[in-house]
Amino acid sequence: MTLYIGVDGGASKTDVVLAQDGKLLNIVHGGPSNPQGPLGLEGAMDQLAQSLSLVIQGYDPKDVKGAVLGLAGADFPEDIAAMSKQLTHLLPWLSYTIVNDTEIALLGGSRQGYGIAVICGTSTNVLGIHPNGQRCQIGGLGYEMGDFGGGADLAREVLHVAFRSHEGRGPKTILEDAVLRKLGQNSYEDLKRAMYFHTIHPFAFLALVPACFEAANQNDHVAIDLLQSMAQSLAQTVIAAANQLSWHNDPFEVILVGSLWEGVSPVLQNHFRELVHAQFPLSDIHLPLLPPVLGALLQAAQLGGELVDEWRSKLIPQAQHI
Repeated sequence: MTLYIGVDGGASKTDVVLAQDGKLLNIVHGGPSNPQGPLGLEGAMDQLAQSLSLVIQGYDPKDVKGAVLGLAGADFPEDIAAMSKQLTHLLPWLSYTIVNDTEIALLGGSRQGYGIAVICGTSTNVLGIHPNGQRCQIGGLGYEMGDFGGGADLAREVLHVAFRSHEGRGPKTILEDAVLRKLGQNSYEDLKRAMYFHTIHPFAFLALVPACFEAANQNDHVAIDLLQSMAQSLAQTVIAAANQLSWHNDPFEVILVGSLWEGVSPVLQNHFRELVHAQFPLSDIHLPLLPPVLGALLQAAQLGGELVDEWRSKLIPQAQHI
């Protein structure tokens, strides 16, 4: 028996799959595994190790030929070395490769493994790979280094406009009431104290992200402006990547990866499409063919000498179970 493991690890959750010959045998949904998150390196790798141990239960670890771990936070070789040191100590039986989560998003989400993947989840990151092998990676390191467009950024903006609405410093928005409701606070004075004294868990603020989409869906102009600003920033990054890869008038895929692309309001996705198509009208913008965790599985199988196209065709009907 020859088994492969794929992992998609992020700031809020980790998906792990086990497969043989393109057939999914086990799926585990675990806790966050981004070492740059609140759990830190040791906590994140411990969560990842637990998920990997669970996915192999009932099978012989010796049958695992390889695993690819697509992890948010694996931005530099030093990151990968630190993760590997911790993980090898926890799981000495596992042979694995760590890559940035954009790689698995592009391989799984595209039809042939080429194009530009734009991640919009808790954070944002963009990776482009040209058929000639040229690569371009932009972002993934935070607002201070040019990023804007993930859930953490949007949550901060929602707080900003809600406070300004409450205090009369900005336009009124229904986000003002939604923020208190989502964060379980009775007043903005209570919210100020909770934020100042750090009594709200950092992950709790991510509840403000769907609130923004809900408000936009109710035609709240402040929420709509926030989503359009985010779409503009993401489109600018994709356009920059396409220009660096010299994708002038040639068609290429743009894969929209992450939960924010499928929010209840279409504003983010529609405005993004409009901006990218204005520059690259032949770009094929679509949601992923396969989720990132199956992209990691494809890469593990590929490294093991399997035929990726055959695996992809087998995995597509199973993707709904992830």
